[in-house]
Amino acid sequence: MKKWNVAAYLRLSSDDGDKAESNSISNQKSIIKQYAKRFDDLKIVEFYTDDGYSGTTFDRPNFQKMINDIKDKKIDCIIVKDLSRLGRNYIEVGNYIEKVFPLYNVRFIAINDNVDSYKDPKSVSNVIVPFKNLMNDEYARDISNKVRSVLDNKKANGQFIGSFAPYGYLRDPKDKYKFVIDKDAAKVIKKIFTMILSGKSKKDVANELNSLGVLTPRMHKLENGTAKCVIKETTKKWNTKKIDEILKNSTYTGDLIQGVRKKVSHKIHKNKRVNNDNWIVVPNHHKAIITKDEFQKVQELLYERNIRVTAKNDYDIFAGHLRCSECGNSLIIRKSKYHIYYYCKTYLKEKNCISNSFQKEKLEKIVIDLLNSFRNNVRDIDEKINEIINQKEISYDIDIIKSKIANVNEKIDKYIKLRNEVKNDLKENFITEEEYWEYSEEYSGNISKLKKEKEKLEERLEKISFESENNESWIEEIKKLKEIKTLDRLLIDELIEDIEIDKERNVKIIFKCNDKYFEALDFINRNKCDIISPSENAEIIKAN
Repeated sequence: MKKWNVAAYLRLSSDDGDKAESNSISNQKSIIKQYAKRFDDLKIVEFYTDDGYSGTTFDRPNFQKMINDIKDKKIDCIIVKDLSRLGRNYIEVGNYIEKVFPLYNVRFIAINDNVDSYKDPKSVSNVIVPFKNLMNDEYARDISNKVRSVLDNKKANGQFIGSFAPYGYLRDPKDKYKFVIDKDAAKVIKKIFTMILSGKSKKDVANELNSLGVLTPRMHKLENGTAKCVIKETTKKWNTKKIDEILKNSTYTGDLIQGVRKKVSHKIHKNKRVNNDNWIVVPNHHKAIITKDEFQKVQELLYERNIRVTAKNDYDIFAGHLRCSECGNSLIIRKSKYHIYYYCKTYLKEKNCISNSFQKEKLEKIVIDLLNSFRNNVRDIDEKINEIINQKEISYDIDIIKSKIANVNEKIDKYIKLRNEVKNDLKENFITEEEYWEYSEEYSGNISKLKKEKEKLEERLEKISFESENNESWIEEIKKLKEIKTLDRLLIDELIEDIEIDKERNVKIIFKCNDKYFEALDFINRNKCDIISPSENAEIIKAN
């Protein structure tokens, strides 16, 4: 009589839902032991246990060990409590039962399903086997969908379902779904954002943190006992990738971000990144470490502008703000033995734009002069605005909005007139019918957009009272500036949108408060105060 070397395979996971008790590892082991005792030809060599592994994947450590032992001829019989213990993937389970096990002359027994490939070969090919495998597969899919639905609902309700709180936070001992600030880590996060905003590169930040002996996020969690991981040399050191992960994480503004990644399916356990629009975001979930304004400034500084201007991927004080006025492309840094210069990117790559260089030291001096000149202009404008308000007893904000409404009305009238004119053009056969409908649709679309804009302005006007404070906060921010003697990255990023240089080496600064600036000039001119000269505008130009 042939003796069979038996592998008793046991598996349990959350897939088993309400049946977890009856499918427990101890229960499976007991059933297989009792079954093997009934037959003298069955000798259990080893119990292969995968506890906590889904049946939809066969990438389980002890299942793979069992397959290797089969290949090494240590095992020639497999016993499971039922087909679902082998797996819940319909195609893969069928493949092992019908192809892999017969290939290695392995006997397969599923006790509760009355399957025995040696004593009853037909039991394997019985129609009930693939049907049960299909039902097991469907059960796994259904459970997966239900679990995902419950988790998504928790996420939407502001419940954090991750294993560990993000670096910078700890789980709130009073509410495990909330965060409290980890003071030591929060100091590091604030330092990182402050250094970037002051003009340091990510590499500079990483080097300084390493020189100060600041623990990396993982080492910090290991030391505090809030996480476990394998320690490698890379785990101990800060690098630009670690800095990037912190700078891009809007969790530090107080918002809970979940659902960034999801499993491909209940069978494929790899995660894929979800589109930003489909993330589950709960605002003001926890106390912020970084203000939203600081976070947004960093995003604009590092990720929304072309700032990689050196071979080492560092950026200098003007990075992301310099433009060639001829082609609109950015300027690139090049270093000589004694000086640093900026060149048009198009010229360097294609040789078809202006070849002029601009010395960095000279540009810094010009920008300092222009910023101081702009600050003085804003102070003059502020005085004139206050003079008008006091003399005429009018509201700055109300006047500005009324002026915008009047401007919109003029545009609406213009497009209505144009739409009527194309009707006449069609009658006179100056245009074809196709052209008429094209023009008419374009003008009607513009009129519709302008009417919506007008409605919004009228809504704002209704909410503003005469006593409301004037919307001149940008003026106050500029007035706070003392005389500028040196430049830093934060100052440039806060005030300047772009710095353009033309073929004559003229420098033009376009400020971020451009629209507000011209609104103020328009207010002064409409109210017949001394007219500001055209040179005193938010696109200040100075020749080299």
